[in-house]
Amino acid sequence: MKKLILVLAVATLPFAANAELSIKEGYAIEGKIFAVKTAKKYSSVEGCSAISEKKSKVAGFTFDVKTQKCTLYKKVRKLKERSGSVSGTK
Repeated sequence: MKKLILVLAVATLPFAANAELSIKEGYAIEGKIFAVKTAKKYSSVEGCSAISEKKSKVAGFTFDVKTQKCTLYKKVRKLKERSGSVSGTK
């Protein structure tokens, strides 16, 4: 029975982490940059949000649809309206 509970707990971890991310279309983050990702695996909102969730020091991300650039932030000062951007905060 303990093994079954452990397996269920581990299987639901990715879904629990995803529930903590608040995603907003049409907004960009202003804050302290952690990293800028341009590799193909980060060239989508899904890829950008996935790396954001995995990094404990990251507080949020902004994905620019036009340039396909994923910017990770360690501090979020504010969100500002910007078309063509999708942002997520923890």
